[in-house]
Amino acid sequence: LARLLSYETLVHAVAGAVGSVTAMTVFFPLETAKSRLQVDEKRKSKTTPVILAEIAKEEGL
Repeated sequence: LARLLSYETLVHAVAGAVGSVTAMTVFFPLETAKSRLQVDEKRKSKTTPVILAEIAKEEGL
């Protein structure tokens, strides 16, 4: 039990949590833009920042 609650396991847990938050922050908006391009026939293919800005303008953050 002492090994389970050690400093090393805490560091690994925090690193995993930070990695997960970073991945979701970066990849979720990209996945949203990709899905909207596939589904919405009226939306033209543009650069990713432009598409994300259009989505934010239309629907908010």
